[in-house]
Amino acid sequence: MNLYKNSLKNVLCVNAIPLLIAMVLAILNPQTNTQKNTDDRVQIKSKHTKIYTFPKGEKEYYQGHKIFDKLQKYNTKGLVTQSFQYKDDTLFSYINYYYDTSNLLLESKEFNSDNTLYLSIKYTHNKKGFVTRADYLRNTQKQYDDHRNPVEVEFEKYYKNLFTYIVYVNDFMGNVLEKRYYTDDDRLSFKYTFKYDFRYNKIETKFYNNKGSVSWRKKMKYNKEGLLTQYKLYMNNRPALLSKFRYQLDSNKNWIKRVETRKLYNNFFAYDIKDNTIVTENEIEYY
Repeated sequence: MNLYKNSLKNVLCVNAIPLLIAMVLAILNPQTNTQKNTDDRVQIKSKHTKIYTFPKGEKEYYQGHKIFDKLQKYNTKGLVTQSFQYKDDTLFSYINYYYDTSNLLLESKEFNSDNTLYLSIKYTHNKKGFVTRADYLRNTQKQYDDHRNPVEVEFEKYYKNLFTYIVYVNDFMGNVLEKRYYTDDDRLSFKYTFKYDFRYNKIETKFYNNKGSVSWRKKMKYNKEGLLTQYKLYMNNRPALLSKFRYQLDSNKNWIKRVETRKLYNNFFAYDIKDNTIVTENEIEYY
């Protein structure tokens, strides 16, 4: 239980995901305001993403190193319609996405592997179609722990301290400048701010705790194709981690493999960050 609580302080996701995975997912996940695959040349039908982490210096990795396994399906409009999360090659959960006739995301519903509802998220848009708010309906979620095992009723008290809605601040292009996470009684739980370059690549992320202080920030660099080449993580305003990336592309110029190498700095606040190599593989199916 303590591990679960500590993990949720540092992540965006509903489930307990370590900071390592949360930072990787922040790079992989699509913008909420688009929910589209990013390729304009050839339409993607599905994308199966697997992430492996293994000790620095080792060149080979195997099934036991896998820390993330997710399949996403897209329609012919480029909108993600379903995602499937796997653990140990077994379905753990899945999400269905629902849109209106203007292709605006209205709701997502997450289900357990036995098809019971786990979590619903409803989205609100402004006149430009940008997401301005996401409401997390946790009535069924509080019946389970992070392993999706049924729990006793006293676990409900813990869920009262989780955020229940997110407020988005967007620029005129729809890029998210700020995400504020609030609890059910309107207390700020934490927030993120984002900066972009002239190509609209996200170049800085800051994480603020509920007291308004910056816990960590991340600065990113990209190549001319828009692929992330490195990021530097700062904790307590001191360098903590430097990550560099190299890619393997398919014939459609989409990356199918990315290798992240990491260098740790001497930073007391980064005691739980490792310098493991991280390999992300994308198996892409096209229409």
